[in-house]
Amino acid sequence: MANGAWPPGRGSGAEGRGGPGGQTGEAGDSSEGSEVAMRIWVTRTAPGNQVTATRLKELGHEVVDVPVLDVCGIETEPLRTLPDAIVFTSGNGVRHHPLSAELLDVPVFTVGDATGEIAARAGYRDVRSAQGDIVDLQRLILKELPRPSRLVHFGGRDVAGQLTRFMRNFGYLVDRRIVYAAEAVAVRWLLEVRSDLASIDGIVVHSPRAAERVARVLTGTWWKGKVWCISQACALKLTGVRGISLHFTARPSDAALIEMVRQDGLLRTATRASIRLLPAGIDCPPQVGEILNLKATDVR
Repeated sequence: MANGAWPPGRGSGAEGRGGPGGQTGEAGDSSEGSEVAMRIWVTRTAPGNQVTATRLKELGHEVVDVPVLDVCGIETEPLRTLPDAIVFTSGNGVRHHPLSAELLDVPVFTVGDATGEIAARAGYRDVRSAQGDIVDLQRLILKELPRPSRLVHFGGRDVAGQLTRFMRNFGYLVDRRIVYAAEAVAVRWLLEVRSDLASIDGIVVHSPRAAERVARVLTGTWWKGKVWCISQACALKLTGVRGISLHFTARPSDAALIEMVRQDGLLRTATRASIRLLPAGIDCPPQVGEILNLKATDVR
């Protein structure tokens, strides 16, 4: 558990704020174009939660740093032969896979830049980022790797998308290795957050599984704050929660998520980031939701 103490966020956010929502009268008197300070629950797993929390604090927000999932490594047998390429769909896959010197020259394909940077820091010399989501990753592999190449995907026990099946359908040989699992944190931590929801203005969510846990916490509370999601798949897990203001990024990255929060924290003038709003409590696809008339900004 990040920070290891309750109440989370107390004394770790912006200075000089108090009262419900972590805001003072000064925040409400901000001049045009300035940011409104908020108290935000960061649900991301460690160690990435610390990065997100730091970025939000730099924007002047107070952070409630309580992950809803805890990542645990799972041992897997070493590879007997070198693959033609390695695939990582998360930083946790890089952190928990069995690294060896023989693998460092094997081409690595990653779903996004953040995972690519972690792979490069681990020592991999040929890292290629899809700069997007699973679909972008599939396209990149199809473009750059001939069939029937052998791929090894180091990932989690529960994965979003159908990467393995998709690549096999296109003639690739895929060895999926489970190297970590995301387990639910102790219920007492979530109950503490639930009891403190009245003072929380917004929530940031980084995965569909985390979104499922957040939905359980919010159900029946009538909380009416903002939830910013890293992807459409993540946001769809929360459409059944009534009363919330639900948003997701156009491109799945922590930088895009933070930028969306930043723009949402500005007074409604001179905003530039792309924010898509899903009416909560509906089962229809997100494209029928309200699209705010804002210009998209590349924040990668």
